[in-house]
Amino acid sequence: MTNDLLLDTFAKKLREKSIDSQETRAILLENPLYFDFSLKEGAVKPWEHPQEWLPLLFQTWEERKKRLLPVFQTRKSRCSQDEMLTGVCCFIASLYWTMGKPVTTLAWKTLIQENFPAKPINWAERLEFILLKPTQYHCFIQLDELFTEMKKQFYKYVVMNKL
Repeated sequence: MTNDLLLDTFAKKLREKSIDSQETRAILLENPLYFDFSLKEGAVKPWEHPQEWLPLLFQTWEERKKRLLPVFQTRKSRCSQDEMLTGVCCFIASLYWTMGKPVTTLAWKTLIQENFPAKPINWAERLEFILLKPTQYHCFIQLDELFTEMKKQFYKYVVMNKL
């Protein structure tokens, strides 16, 4: 499955997903793009306040990571594709929200052409590697490294731009 098809299929699934919770962390854990995809009048817009919302996205990844780690510790070489793709969406949201924009598409060609102000080195190549086999342990580790670097880049961006 190509990156475009994989992300597009997952985006459709997220757009159709209903969320029962009103608690922000629970919403982000279920669907990190919920706020981006439900652009209603008066709705919360996390990209307008990245200094408040990005730490929540980073916490969301940490919670997801805790759920995924036991899968690999039992010597199971694969995890749930949806769990990893949700993590990938968290990462993509962090790129866009840092830029002050909502995620409007998960089209690969659009993603790689964006000029994100804060991003890990070689993020596109690394994300492409993850999307080739998202259920494998090496991809999980790579996504975790992307988040670690994104945190550093985001906080550096905040300091440099006095957000």
